Parts: sequence; structure tokens; C-alpha cells
Amino acid sequence: MFAAIDCGTTNTRIYILQDTGEVVTSGERKVGVRDTSITGSRDLLREGVQALYREILRTADIDPGEVRFALASGMITSEIGLIELPHRVAPVGLPELIEGIERVQDPAVLDLGIPTYFVRGIRNDYGPHPTLADVADCDFMRGEEVQCMGLLRTHHPELPANLLVLSSHTKAIHIGADQKIYRSMTTISGQMYEALRVATLMGVSIEAGDADEPRRYSDEAILDKAIESVAREGFMRTVLMPRFLQILIGTSGAERNLFVNAAIAADDMTALRAFHAKGYGADRYILVGPRRRCLLYDAMLRRTFGDALTITYIDDKQEMAELTIQGAVAVAVELLRQG
Repeated sequence: MFAAIDCGTTNTRIYILQDTGEVVTSGERKVGVRDTSITGSRDLLREGVQALYREILRTADIDPGEVRFALASGMITSEIGLIELPHRVAPVGLPELIEGIERVQDPAVLDLGIPTYFVRGIRNDYGPHPTLADVADCDFMRGEEVQCMGLLRTHHPELPANLLVLSSHTKAIHIGADQKIYRSMTTISGQMYEALRVATLMGVSIEAGDADEPRRYSDEAILDKAIESVAREGFMRTVLMPRFLQILIGTSGAERNLFVNAAIAADDMTALRAFHAKGYGADRYILVGPRRRCLLYDAMLRRTFGDALTITYIDDKQEMAELTIQGAVAVAVELLRQG
């Protein structure tokens, strides 16, 4: 057996897995690199991961001696994680990911009583000494590279393809026909929606409200107007418009919520057009995220790049979690093969 540690900004999940990939048990704790950022110390993150690991073993009545090693990925290798490791430079496939793994058995880093293999993230190739002129080409990932390996292991998608992860960020990842990650592009779309909802006067205007509330406009009309407004009026004015839609035009909460999400997605399409223009377009898109966002981005992608796109969804929570699990298995199997 081995442990797979998936460390994010606010939460960490640990899976105990058989070498063949079956999940024996798992657990989650609200501890992540945000704690390091707030406290200025890695102690809270380290102690939280250690405590979660021991709690999982105890609850499942697993002898610690049965777990041979841990595989850690995500923000845990960032500057505010437990060990800062430079990104691998794209293009990166499974062999390159394995080559970059850092084996650590140091209690000062993480004391699990077993070796921990830290998986490096991936960054775009923008040259060794980037300047301001290169900033639009800069992007990186920590954690999504393991999800990509899980996607390749379990879904066997036709390639090349663009994976579009819809979470607190929108992240586009171009996977080539050779099963290597070539480039990524990230926006803060999910965080932007949350900021508008929580930290501005727009919050009351964009609550979805009662699903049975009468609607004046079709989804298609709302999407088209949001796209037009972002293009002509700019993003910042467009996300103010739900106030006008509420007070002056009398629309439903669902209509205004769709409008602001469509405006955010329309702005994401600007970034995706640039992604395509740099040579990372694809006829196939795989959308990973809640079904509602998948449906919205499907519609926006087709409006932007045409109906000929082949678009599939991974929108079930367990299926999304399986990407990380099976990515960890893919890495672990290769580690075990190499001895």
C-alpha cells in the first residue's frame, strides 16, 4: 500500500491505496498552504498533514508498517508548502514527471515514518530569464499535472486535446498527441465570481434566487448579450449590469446570475483565443467541474470556436476525485517498476 497526499490552498486529502489502485480509505482536513501564508510558518500545515495521516490509519485499523511510501502533489511543493521545488518545464509527460520527483525522508519536512515522494508542478517554457515582455506567456500548475496523468490512465482521450478545469480558477491545459503537457493558461474566474458575490454590492443582484421565479429572457439571449457587452463595454462595466437588470429592467435572480457568469466566461474566452493563437488550440475539449459551469463553458466555447468542437464533461465529484487518485497510481506504478 501507499499514501497519496493531495494538498491544496485550504484543504488536504489523503488516500491510502493498494498498489493496483483501489482506495482502501481516505480522509480530508481543512489545512493547506493558506495556513502557511497566514502564519508565516510551515508548522500548522506539517502538523495537520501528519495528524490526518495517522488519523486515517487509526480509523481504518491499518498498521503503519503496511504503508511503504507517500506520494505528495499539489501546493505542498510551492514556496508556502512543506518543501519548495522548482517546476518542471513543459513539455512534460509521465516519464519527465517521474524524473523530477524528489524523495524525502526528513522529519523536519514531513514525519510520516516513511519516505515521501514529492511531485513537482509544471510551468510553461518561456525561457530561462523571463522579463516583463514575457509575462503573458507565464503560467504554471501544481496538482493538475497529476490529474492529467489520471485522465490519460482512465479516460484514454483522443489527443491532442485541451483540458479545461473549472474551479476557483479556470485553467486550460494543452495535452499533445504524445501524451505530454505542453502549456497551461489560468484565470481567476471562480474567485472573481465569489469576490463579486461576497465583497461588492453586486452580491444581492446575482443571487440565483427562486428557480420558479418568472423569466423574461432565454439563456441564449442572456449569453449573447453578456458576450456583446464584454466586447463593447468592457468586463468591469458588464459585471455591474446585473444591478441595472434588477432595479431598472426587472429580471429574475437566475437571469442575473447567468448574465454575470456568462460575462466572466466571455472574458475567459479572450484568454482562450490568445491560447489558441499561440498554437495551443484543439478540436477536442474536456471540461472538468460542476455541471452548470460545464454547460455554460460548452456554450461559450462553441460561440467562440465553432460548433465542430468535440466537448466532453467530467462533472461527477467522485469522477473528478478519481483523476487525482488514478494520476497518483500512474506515478506510483512507474516508481515501483523502476524500483
